[in-house]
Amino acid sequence: MRFARSLLIIAAFAALAGPAVASGSGGSGGGQAPASRQERLTSAESFVPIPTLAAGVLHRHSTAGTIVVDMGIDVPDEALRHRAQLNAPRLRDALRTALATYASTYYRDRTAPDPTALTRILQQSVDRTLGASGARVLLVNIIYQRRQG
Repeated sequence: MRFARSLLIIAAFAALAGPAVASGSGGSGGGQAPASRQERLTSAESFVPIPTLAAGVLHRHSTAGTIVVDMGIDVPDEALRHRAQLNAPRLRDALRTALATYASTYYRDRTAPDPTALTRILQQSVDRTLGASGARVLLVNIIYQRRQG
């Protein structure tokens, strides 16, 4: 009887300790959460990350490819940053519209995207949406994916 009780206690301990060891919470300092997208790009508090944007490139009457842009906005002024965070859906919509305008009007198929022109169009869109200057558009990646076929 005593042997059965000690065996039951050992089995219960092993059952409870198994998931803790498997999850990596075993006290070896592995309890950190993975870095967010903002922490991977910069540690600045003034940086407001924007989700990845994409727009189709039209050529004649079909889609020739897609322009994909990763970006963020640097807003040093705390009040303006708060306004940008509150107006995030409007800001994303304005940036998508600006990227679509660039892709359909300024960009020519099979050429490298022009970061200067793209930044200028996106910056005008951000300033117009926030109603004030002081936020700065920062491009991380510009990728053109040509349609196969």
